[in-house]
Amino acid sequence: MKILIVDDDRINSTILNRLLTRDGHPVVTAFNGRDGVALFKSEQPDLVLMDIRMPLMDGYEAARQIKESSPNRFVPIIFLTAVTDDEGLAQCIKAGGDDFLTKPFNRVILQAKISAMERIRMLHSVLQDQKEQLERHRDGVRHELEVGQHLFSNIVRTGNLLDAPCLNHWTSPMSLFNGDLLVASYTPAGGLHIMLGDFTGHGLSAAVGALPLAELFYGLTAQGFSIGDLAEQINEKLARVMPTRMFCAACLIEVDYRQKSIMVWNGGLPDLLIADGQGRLVRTIPSNHLPLGIAPMTREDRKVEIIEMQDDYRVFLHSDGLTEATNIQGEMYGNERLLAHFGGHTPPDQLFEVILEDLKAFREDAEQTDDVSLLEVVCARAGEEPPGGSAPRSRKDIPPAHWEMAFAFSAATLKAVDPLPTIINALMNLQAPEGHRERIYTILAELFSNALDHGLLQLDTRTKKTSEGFLEYYAQREIRLAALKEGHINVRLAHTPLADGGELRVRVEDSGSGFDPVQIQSHLEGNLDHGGRGIALVRTLCTELVYHGNANIAEATYRWTSQ
Repeated sequence: MKILIVDDDRINSTILNRLLTRDGHPVVTAFNGRDGVALFKSEQPDLVLMDIRMPLMDGYEAARQIKESSPNRFVPIIFLTAVTDDEGLAQCIKAGGDDFLTKPFNRVILQAKISAMERIRMLHSVLQDQKEQLERHRDGVRHELEVGQHLFSNIVRTGNLLDAPCLNHWTSPMSLFNGDLLVASYTPAGGLHIMLGDFTGHGLSAAVGALPLAELFYGLTAQGFSIGDLAEQINEKLARVMPTRMFCAACLIEVDYRQKSIMVWNGGLPDLLIADGQGRLVRTIPSNHLPLGIAPMTREDRKVEIIEMQDDYRVFLHSDGLTEATNIQGEMYGNERLLAHFGGHTPPDQLFEVILEDLKAFREDAEQTDDVSLLEVVCARAGEEPPGGSAPRSRKDIPPAHWEMAFAFSAATLKAVDPLPTIINALMNLQAPEGHRERIYTILAELFSNALDHGLLQLDTRTKKTSEGFLEYYAQREIRLAALKEGHINVRLAHTPLADGGELRVRVEDSGSGFDPVQIQSHLEGNLDHGGRGIALVRTLCTELVYHGNANIAEATYRWTSQ
């Protein structure tokens, strides 16, 4: 060990120098504290023997400066002192000393203390090397996680329409990766699908499940599948790919501004809250299903809650991380505190921000124990498109061409699945020009729904004129569809290219007893009802709409241009 002696007593310095040199230690000497600090910086010794009382700078200050100059390197300092009282020795340690040696010197004790300091220094060196290795490993892992998080965010956010004007959202992950997944996307008919998923666990393991879930959500929504279909498909995928005991509590929402309806599938998340124009809670929708990824779904498991949407409604959805957030005393935020905001004393347009501010004030500096997400749907703005349009362009349009396709659906098929996404997906992949897809989807959806609801199931759209009738209509639809034993719907699509675009002819035929299209038709202008707008809407989109027979055959023509 190279040893620095700092002592203004030249006799003491000489004695120590000879003792240490005889034991094989290289020695450098300074005769005051200031020179001792300078010599330490230039010579970088392994141990310092420091006197206390010296000119220019005493040993206490010199020890402090030496320690400050080498924060990442352990250099033992042994004070040389004649002081034997506890207060003086404590001051030596406080100044940065690691041990002390009383005068006059005992060679055996000196050698023992140097040997002890050598062992400590070597242990510190090993620990320092291990610390540096851990830091390099930590930096490498963090870099890999940051790359993974960047890729994860880009994959999940691609096509995500959380910037829709009707949505306010806030998420706070407890780590780099978020175990809460919040996504939104428009349907081909212009409706908005929203999903909040809360995976078991936290961090990377919880976030990994979001990738297949987001992929299915975007893909199935773009194809026109309902949220019940989404829940079933996502459940099957998660059960197949996720580890045992890992699942996803999720709530799926469909906001249909045109039909003035909200559909909800809630599996394992806290109650969905609906406030009116005064900020008062008017309805809650609890979880009626198991979380996704636990067990295969039955027909009953696919059922959704249907709500008549009022323009002044505000829908709130949150993960359990919000109500289970704790403060520094360990108290939970709780559902009661959340519901207290919905008493009508807070302006509805301030509810979202008030809840967030109250949560942050409650938590203060408490450590976050779970991912937290909060979403608000402002129904009055559900019909507005986000900046840049409703969806990114996914592929080049196919040049206009001649083609035909036909579908035939029996009663058994109609009971088991919703055929509309199959038709839409086939059409979208063949010829659905950019800028016309939503209109084509609307035409097909309206004609097919009329054939099923009014042709085969004989439902009366006038039932939906009242709030009670609105719910009764969909309840009867489900009952009659489940009891359907006979009947069919045939769909035929034919496309003809034109000089500046194309012409799509749609024929929908059902085997029902028919209905009176004139009776259920109404004008769009001034019609605020939930029914009776479909045929009028189709007429405004098509160049021609004709009914044949007893109105069980509908033929529509839609022309599009490439301009």
